[in-house]
Amino acid sequence: MTSDESTNPPNGKTISRICPIGLGLKIETIHPFQGQYRPYVGQPCQSCNPKSMENFFYKRHTQMGFHNAIRITEEDSRYRGWLVRRLCHVVFIWGKRSDQDLSVEWSEKIWKHPRIQSTLKKENESNDKPMAIANSPSNEDYKEVLRILGHIQKSLSPSLIRITRWILVKLLNRLYINLQLHHGQVATLREVTAACPKTPLVFLSAHPSWLDFFLVPFILFSQNLRVPRIAWDSADCSPLLRWLLQKLGVVFIPPNGSSKPLSRAVLSVYAETLLTEGQNLLVFLESTSSPGCHRVSPAAQEWAGMMMSAVQSGAVQDILIIPVGISYDTRPESLSSGRELVSFLGLWRYLTSAFCPWSSFLGCARVDFAQPFSLQEYISSYTWKHSAPGPCLRDALLPRILGTRHSMFDETAPDRGPETPDETQKALVDGFLLHSLRAAVSCSALMPSHIISALLLHKYRAGVSVSTLHSELPSIMEEILLHGFDVGFSGRRWDVLRHGLHILRRSTVLYRSPSHDVYVLCRESPDSIRELARKSSSLLPVFLYEAIGACALHALLAQLPSLCVADIYFTQDEITEMVMCLCSLLHKDISLQPPCQNVYLLCQDILDKLVHCGLLSMYEDPTAPPACDTGRRRFIDQLMWREIDDLSDSDSDGIGEITKRHYKLGRTGRHADFFTFLCHLMNPVLKTYERAAVFLQEDGMSGHEMETDYVHRLHQYLLQRAREDHSYEGAERSLAACAVRTFIDLGVFESSPRRHGSVLRLSETFLLKENCKKLTSFIQQFIYRR
Repeated sequence: MTSDESTNPPNGKTISRICPIGLGLKIETIHPFQGQYRPYVGQPCQSCNPKSMENFFYKRHTQMGFHNAIRITEEDSRYRGWLVRRLCHVVFIWGKRSDQDLSVEWSEKIWKHPRIQSTLKKENESNDKPMAIANSPSNEDYKEVLRILGHIQKSLSPSLIRITRWILVKLLNRLYINLQLHHGQVATLREVTAACPKTPLVFLSAHPSWLDFFLVPFILFSQNLRVPRIAWDSADCSPLLRWLLQKLGVVFIPPNGSSKPLSRAVLSVYAETLLTEGQNLLVFLESTSSPGCHRVSPAAQEWAGMMMSAVQSGAVQDILIIPVGISYDTRPESLSSGRELVSFLGLWRYLTSAFCPWSSFLGCARVDFAQPFSLQEYISSYTWKHSAPGPCLRDALLPRILGTRHSMFDETAPDRGPETPDETQKALVDGFLLHSLRAAVSCSALMPSHIISALLLHKYRAGVSVSTLHSELPSIMEEILLHGFDVGFSGRRWDVLRHGLHILRRSTVLYRSPSHDVYVLCRESPDSIRELARKSSSLLPVFLYEAIGACALHALLAQLPSLCVADIYFTQDEITEMVMCLCSLLHKDISLQPPCQNVYLLCQDILDKLVHCGLLSMYEDPTAPPACDTGRRRFIDQLMWREIDDLSDSDSDGIGEITKRHYKLGRTGRHADFFTFLCHLMNPVLKTYERAAVFLQEDGMSGHEMETDYVHRLHQYLLQRAREDHSYEGAERSLAACAVRTFIDLGVFESSPRRHGSVLRLSETFLLKENCKKLTSFIQQFIYRR
């Protein structure tokens, strides 16, 4: 950005690149506060954990300061002097207490556990061993249990842990300007630890980068909090790196841990023993974060199931769950491909390149801890209010797509049958993980590069002046705060903008025109578009409700014969119908809708959001009697109660004629810009769904095919289409996999589980090309075309 060479822009005029310094813009300061306080982020579900919201509230959240966890000075140690200032990192690391290991007899506890003994007895009986040998486990059985425990964990190495953390401090100072940590959240953790000293804490974290495995334990270590054991997927690293990580406190799921009975029993007893002894645990909810999609990893499901079983069996009284949000201006993977970090040699090469003099800063990073909640309370609340499962997506939405039912309200779809105990337990675990993932995502701060990427990619794709970006920052930051999310920056507006543009220097280019205006343009290379898309996807959870509502309004506008009329009105039933269709279509990995939230109430929340942001305004028909006119009502003796899911006008009880509620579409320039921005924010997801339907229509499926193979073919098709129109923001493999899972739930594919994955087969309904075209048309109506 600092070179003075000339280049030819698309319009043919010669302008020069410049560095955005000294433009004479008015300096204004950005304060990320609502009044005098920061927004509360990561609150638990009020319906499922009401007591946790009251007992573990941010009592000291008014401590508004932030702490830079990687800025270590002599004041962070007990010593002073010239030598301490030179060796402050070493003194700080070696001055902290070492991590607490499990008790010495922990292996004997696991060996003597009744669950292990009964599993060994069943295995010996199944192998046709004599009764006397089957009832008394042999020395070989003991060695097998110890071998499985060796796959799970090893004893800690305090010296290796201290050396690793010293290297980590040096690495973080090399890569990042600061690592922000909120004082109020740390104070809450200390209060919870002091109030419940014997209750284990389980940190359920978002997972945007591989660095998270080391970052969260270091944060807790630097704040004198108990460092947790770290759950890691065994398929992600080499044997040498696996041994090294186990010495640092990493816990692995043994090979075939969920398929072999003995491995599954040893792992569950180990998790129970770990929590019984008061050890903390860190579990990452995702394999890796993907743009626009958050899918719970199989390892997280495994650990969550074991935690649930430990609490339900009474072995552990309670577990405090703490969702963790992590944000980066730029992830460390930008310096390297993430796959080469799974081996010891690859990690060494990465560290060598990171410490090179020419390596550049990656911006800022931030870690946020959400409000803790009780797992015991969640289980009790779920058991108390759990009802029969509602209709599946195939019965609810598919008739609407095929045209056999013209409205989602025409008739009630049949409910699914009663759940088996295994299905009930799986629904409990899935709902718990979805609540935790939603809290972790909601407490992840938005960085300047995320906001500027969204503006450039979804609002000013053709280019924008720096002064326009400068004026956009306060308004969009205020909207983020009003939505209950936080931002990871503050200070002078121009400094924030310059920092964000510096982070995006490889994806954007700055030009100065003859009129001395500075313009920002997106580079059209695939890597640049993907980088902007990954960063801008952080804004989708913030404006998700508004984006769904805007796409639903676009579908309604497409049905109108002409848009030349002055005012456009929609009835509440029309808007709710279209919003419900889109909400049902989106997979839970995108919407993150918890199971305790009814879809009807969700549609009402989206409608309220549209009214609040000004895209819609309530309108009362002047020919109808006023809604506040009580004279038109007749009094009745019996009080009429309504179900909470009934969204009809409650004031119409006892009235023969129901007055429909109308909404007027906002048509000012500001409303049009915001409407377009919201539609474009949702477009990468919807375009992936559309192209998945087109791919099904063009290519089809012959016979049976593995789900992973079909996702790979679909991803290659998305890349081919992206090369044609430069829409690389929708060519992500994670979105392709999400579209396939949606089609499975919708009944497009029939899925059969196998040992090495699921096998897909096209359903008989979609063997007809006409039905595939109907599916494509249904999705296309929500997509806003440029």
